[in-house]
Amino acid sequence: MTRKAFFPCAGFGKRMGEWTASLPKPLLKIHNIPLIYYSLFHAKTWGVQEGIANTHYLGEKIEKTLGNFSEFKLQFSPEKPEILGTGGGIRTGIERYWSLKDEFLVLNPDFILFPEPSFSPWPNEEEKKNFDCILYLGEVPKGAGYTGLSLANERVYFEPGGYFYLGLSWMKAESLAELEPNRSYDLADLFRKLSKQNRLGGKIFPGTFLDLGEKEFYEANKDRDFSDRLSASWLDFSRDKES
Repeated sequence: MTRKAFFPCAGFGKRMGEWTASLPKPLLKIHNIPLIYYSLFHAKTWGVQEGIANTHYLGEKIEKTLGNFSEFKLQFSPEKPEILGTGGGIRTGIERYWSLKDEFLVLNPDFILFPEPSFSPWPNEEEKKNFDCILYLGEVPKGAGYTGLSLANERVYFEPGGYFYLGLSWMKAESLAELEPNRSYDLADLFRKLSKQNRLGGKIFPGTFLDLGEKEFYEANKDRDFSDRLSASWLDFSRDKES
């Protein structure tokens, strides 16, 4: 089966203030490299052969920047005039390019991940039987305002707990079958439904991470070089990605 990944790139361009006055958030630069490339790099490392990026605010700039991306096949799913939410965006992208028989990763460009070298997000056959979706989780930092999730027997529950979702997950497309394409849905609602059905798996992410989805986090890290925290192949991958 072709390994696939979805990159949520559709947003309103508001949370980052002046930084997104003329650029969509996935194109904000970290050490002169657009943020989206960190997610694309991990996808390539994990064997992804085909991807979809949904777009909304200044989406044409994302398509222009990534139009010559050649590491794997990357297609774009614009959301106009209305934004569809992550759930609706994924469902619509599947309708446009994939099949409900597919499975795929979701990689949120808000996060830069630094996994252990041996890490792979793809589930084994037993996990595929047990779950329709597997979330990768991190421990909630002290004082952070993340929605706390609990983890028990490899299952995620929406009740007070010490974990939060890192924007990386594996999903079966059929888990979104009841959603109508081109309509807005919150992906968290699907996660809650799967959790109640005991079909939402969870694993603690083996590594470290940075959440750059808020203005203050981005400003604190935008000039940092993270090459030494990524695998050696990052240097080759990123060489022609600077802008």
